[in-house]
Amino acid sequence: MDPETTTNVDGITPSPNEGDPKVDPISKEKKAGAVSSARFALLTLVGIPYVIYIAWSLFLLSVLPDGSGKWDYLIAYEKLISMSFGMALVLAGLFAILRIGKASGAADRVRYGGFFRIVLFIVPGIALSGFVPYWIVQEPPLPLIISSPAPGTEYVAPLSISYSAEEASAILKRRGINTKTYKWDLSGDGNFDQETVTPESTAYYDRQGGYNVSVTLELSDGSTRTIQKRMVIPQAVFSYKPFIPVVDEPIVFSVSHLIPDERNYEVREVQWDFNEDGIPDESSISLETTHTFLKTGPQRVTVTILNTNQTQQQYFRVLDIQNPLPNPFPVSIETVPTFLESPPPFQVVFRLVTDEPLQDVKWDFDDSSPEESGDRVGHTFRSRKVYQVKAKARNQNGEISKAVKLVKIVEKLTIPDLTFDGSHQVNGNTIIAEAPVAITLTPSTIMPLVDFWWEAPKASQVTSTDTTLKAIFREEGAYTLVLLAKDAEGRVLRQPIKLEVKPKTQFVTFALKPAQGIAPLTVQFDASESFIPGETINGFIWNFGLEEGAQTFGDGHATHVFDKPGEYQVSLTVRTESGRSEQATKTVVVRAPFLDACFTKSRSSGIKAPAGIRFFWECSTGSPKKVVWNFGDGAESESDSEAAPSDRYADHVFEKPGVFSVQLTIENANGSKSTSTQTITVE
Repeated sequence: MDPETTTNVDGITPSPNEGDPKVDPISKEKKAGAVSSARFALLTLVGIPYVIYIAWSLFLLSVLPDGSGKWDYLIAYEKLISMSFGMALVLAGLFAILRIGKASGAADRVRYGGFFRIVLFIVPGIALSGFVPYWIVQEPPLPLIISSPAPGTEYVAPLSISYSAEEASAILKRRGINTKTYKWDLSGDGNFDQETVTPESTAYYDRQGGYNVSVTLELSDGSTRTIQKRMVIPQAVFSYKPFIPVVDEPIVFSVSHLIPDERNYEVREVQWDFNEDGIPDESSISLETTHTFLKTGPQRVTVTILNTNQTQQQYFRVLDIQNPLPNPFPVSIETVPTFLESPPPFQVVFRLVTDEPLQDVKWDFDDSSPEESGDRVGHTFRSRKVYQVKAKARNQNGEISKAVKLVKIVEKLTIPDLTFDGSHQVNGNTIIAEAPVAITLTPSTIMPLVDFWWEAPKASQVTSTDTTLKAIFREEGAYTLVLLAKDAEGRVLRQPIKLEVKPKTQFVTFALKPAQGIAPLTVQFDASESFIPGETINGFIWNFGLEEGAQTFGDGHATHVFDKPGEYQVSLTVRTESGRSEQATKTVVVRAPFLDACFTKSRSSGIKAPAGIRFFWECSTGSPKKVVWNFGDGAESESDSEAAPSDRYADHVFEKPGVFSVQLTIENANGSKSTSTQTITVE
């Protein structure tokens, strides 16, 4: 082979024939040096951009996809660079392959080696040119962030944890996708606990353990994204509320969430230590208690649970007692009755007291019932629990003051051998006496560790309510004495005793039946026992205390309907033929109707469409005149509350599956309304 016509394949020059006399050694060296220089120049010209391109691609893979959007502007540049570089590599590879193919004089080993080096050089660059543009435009990971409590906070149940998907929503929005709703599974049971239109939700955890929290984002393009987060709460202790405890205000403590749901597991005693002296400040079988701290700062609270199976658990927690924020104007809450511990059901009337002109007052009864408005409201507590009743009063300037009252619903105390010693005999929980009357009553029982005290509303004078009641009632009328008893286990007895104070002996008198009740109240008056010695009665004049000068002339019997609540001084004037007149006066107490809507249902689970359900409203209290049902699927029903008791229900068929909010509204003759709502799930 002629050395001058020898082909250079992929930069590889075949070795010349050493025996060829035409090959000059000096020419050989010069030619080899020129080839080496050309090869170095080629590698420098091609290799440096190639290395830069690989470094650029690795950099993009490290910062993209980018959830913050900081590097998104590089995507357009990368697409152009990748396309250009990939095309250049493809063309270079084709050129090299064609050149090797034309080198027919080269040995097969040399040509195969050239093909291998070309593939080894070009394929990584082409792969990066395809993979990098694909990868960097992918959707970045969507985060679910804990917005509260702050990072570094120790998770000790019970506690509230707030989650935020706002950053995930912002990432999707930058990609042109809007989020319509957020469905939250906060307990990890696979069911949605809450659906919101804002990217935040708060969960309350009262037990330790692991929770697989997730949120499903329903997007404007019809698709969904689900973000998950593992939440581990390593420890649980007793709960307390409010979550920001303040000085001089009662705090409710509870260990109910720490008790296993086992039937053979019973608590013998719960001991609370509020001052770190190691001595229980309160011991009872109740799982809830209240305590008021009198100074600010950290306070260590310890609770010991003693069980009937001879085991015990002890928990402690340090509370930061703070000063309360001052109210912009003074408010307080008065209640009837004043002592707010009782077995269920327990009716309480709340009244907000303030000298400030108000816009509105909102009441929260801490039992999932709707808020109520007004400076005077009534509520029935039906379950055993310590309730924090909160009132928010807004004045004319928009400033808000708050007041709190605790209502404690406990187990009923029964005293079978309860008797009374004192000035009057108690027959059937009733005392009858003549005005003026001085009552002295002392309860008696052989049960140990029972404390007694009394409530004597509307008494003219009270000198003792601790164990022995000493009170004076100077005016005739019907009164209610309330005996209160509490044992060492926290059980409470609330026993009303009727006191009928008859008028002092006089010639003119009349009976009224009833003497008190709920509006509208029909009262019958009977003056047939009135007489004036030596005189003949020829007229009875009744004044029912409605308007000055409004009188009714008739005989010794009268009936009147009191439509509005209040206290009415009813007077009777008796006239004789000789012109003599005598007068007697009594008080009629008319209370406002107390409405509380309540209903039960015939089915509560396993409901499949079409499903017929019967709703009963017999548990409602008050005197409703109208009953209105809204079944949540567009159907409504209205009935007369004065129907027979057997008809006090409503039937409805849910034709389609779904979640329906069934609402009962009752209304009395005065226009007062009360509403109760329950949710029905039809599969």
